[in-house]
Amino acid sequence: MISTGTDKKWFDEFVLELRLQQVYGSAIGDAVASARELLADTGQSAQEAFGSARDYAASLDLPRAPRFEWVRQALWPTMVSLLALLLFTQAAAAWTQSEPFLVSPAQLILLAAPVFIVAALPLYLAALVRHVWVVVVLVVACGLSGLLSSIVAPTTAADAWLALDPLPWLIGCSVVMVALAIVQTVRSRRPGSNDEIINPLGDPTVDSGRGARLALVLTNWIFPVLALVMLGFVSLFR
Repeated sequence: MISTGTDKKWFDEFVLELRLQQVYGSAIGDAVASARELLADTGQSAQEAFGSARDYAASLDLPRAPRFEWVRQALWPTMVSLLALLLFTQAAAAWTQSEPFLVSPAQLILLAAPVFIVAALPLYLAALVRHVWVVVVLVVACGLSGLLSSIVAPTTAADAWLALDPLPWLIGCSVVMVALAIVQTVRSRRPGSNDEIINPLGDPTVDSGRGARLALVLTNWIFPVLALVMLGFVSLFR
């Protein structure tokens, strides 16, 4: 979907802005093809013909997916899987040491912080995509919350709010992560589920080959994979 030369950056930003507006991939393909045809006829650059990519994208009235449909289809499963992974990690540390899974209120609050950050994603998605520093801040915040949750974790049952058997939590969190990964994989294999950007002029617009399909599968299974890595890590350094 990208023009060549000096217009490449403009078209990159244009497609991104339309994606942020949740415009359907087929409509994005039509919009980009129309813009490229006009540029070919006039000989102008994209900036000269349309102004900034963000303003031009905002001026178009294109068919869009229902508002926040992606929250139900992608964000909520991600949030539940993230919470399961965080609990799995804490339970795995206790299980490998043959100790009870000790929980304190402060620990739960810190463990929930990354989940709240993900839940609020619709509020700052545009800033996240446009500014790298927002990504850095969120990654640091999630890392610090995980580190602090380990620091405030109770060391004895007397200090704990709850003392739980870690094995059921380990199994339950594993089942949740694997089940959601299966559901997302099945959903992603349905025809039209990826909403690819298709160029009506006939040029391929996205990589729909084996590499793209593999990347999608890995994304769907990232939480179970991370859980296995964390289980191996805590087992190694118990």
